[in-house]
Amino acid sequence: MHAFTQEIQTMRRNYLFSGLDDAQYQEVVAHAKPVELTAGQALFAQGDPVRAFFWVAEGLMRLYRISPQGDEKVIELITPGRYFAEAALFMGGRYPVNATAQIPTRLVAIDGDHFRAWLSQDVGRCMKLLAGMSARLHMLVNEIDSLTLMKGTDRLLQYLLDHSDPDDDGRLVVELEAPKQVIASLIGVKPETLSRLLHKLSDMGYIEVQGSRLFILNEDGLRSAAL
Repeated sequence: MHAFTQEIQTMRRNYLFSGLDDAQYQEVVAHAKPVELTAGQALFAQGDPVRAFFWVAEGLMRLYRISPQGDEKVIELITPGRYFAEAALFMGGRYPVNATAQIPTRLVAIDGDHFRAWLSQDVGRCMKLLAGMSARLHMLVNEIDSLTLMKGTDRLLQYLLDHSDPDDDGRLVVELEAPKQVIASLIGVKPETLSRLLHKLSDMGYIEVQGSRLFILNEDGLRSAAL
C-alpha cells in the first residue's frame, strides 16, 4: 500500500475525524498532501497566514514562540498520530507559534480553504467536528490546570511518568524525544535545573539515563520523590 494512502487511513481514527462517515472523510482529505521536512526545517512562522493544518505521520514537530529577549519557549512537542494548527484555522487566520521539525518528519497537510468551504456547506459537519475538538480541549484544559499548580520539579516527574512505556523486558523506558534543553523549555525549567534534577534522581536510584533513553528503576519512588 502506498505510504500516503496508509497514512490517510490511520489519520481517519484520530479524534478530529472519528465522527465522520466514510464519504465525508473522503471529501475532507480530497485535497490533503504529504509534507516531508528535514531536521531543523521550518514549516511556518508565527504570524504567517494559515494555509493548512497538519497531522504528524512520523517524526517530531516543535511548536514554540520567541520572547522579546530572543529566548525560545517551547509550547508543545507534537508526536506521531497528533494534529496541530487546526484551531488556528478558525482563530484570526494566522499561526500563533513557530513550527519546526525536530527530526526528519513526515506530515499530512489538510488544505485550510477547502476544509472551511466543506464545513460551511453543512452545519451537521461542524457539529461532528466540534464534538471531537471539545473532548480534546477538555483534556488539554485539565492538563494545563494540573501543570500550573505544579512546581518545576513536579512537572519533570509528571513528564517522565506520562512518557514512560514498558520495553520488551518489562522495564519502564522514557524515550527522550528531543534535546534536554527543549524538554526543559517544555516543562518550564532551566536546562541546568533539568540536568541537576536528573542527576539527583539517578543518585537516588529512581532512574538510569543511557543516552536518549531513560529507564525508570523505581516507579513508586519516583511518584513520591521530594526533590
